[in-house]
Amino acid sequence: MLPRPVPRQPGGQGLPVSDAASPDDVGHLLAEAAASVAGQPEPGSAADVADASKSQAQARGCDVLIADDSGPSREILSAILRNFASGLRLHEVRNGTDAVQAWRALKPHVTMLDLDMPGLDGFAALQQIRQSDDSAFVAIVSAGSSADNVRKALSLGAGGFVVKPYKPQRILDVLKKYAGASGHKLLG
Repeated sequence: MLPRPVPRQPGGQGLPVSDAASPDDVGHLLAEAAASVAGQPEPGSAADVADASKSQAQARGCDVLIADDSGPSREILSAILRNFASGLRLHEVRNGTDAVQAWRALKPHVTMLDLDMPGLDGFAALQQIRQSDDSAFVAIVSAGSSADNVRKALSLGAGGFVVKPYKPQRILDVLKKYAGASGHKLLG
């Protein structure tokens, strides 16, 4: 059974903008993400990410590091990011330890960290990244959206907190916040 088409939203590319994605919407997003990354290797270690970034050193745009142990979550977030901004170079890792290593190797413009990951959790990864560079733009993307988690993330220097399931508008808000703080034009 094919996923149902998602109606295009004003100014959008057909991604749902509802508060919660239905299983059909997630299927649509995963199909779009799979099509966009066909033929690319499965994301791996921080070293793999660093090697890939060296070959793209002359590319223009913005580097975004996505750290999440859930493959479907990484795929959905990647699809949303590609939908909003062209010229993004997306780098993916599966755990907090690799996130810190990849961040040090890449110095990405934007980092998006899940909280619950093997190795270092998102809070520990955020703390290590911000200790390395207190101007690093890091947003938390997590289902663990308790008030305590949000307060802790912001107190550690997170530039934003996006609750799963992702709302494309909230991802856009994070990109706009980074663009406003950095002067780096990401959108349109």
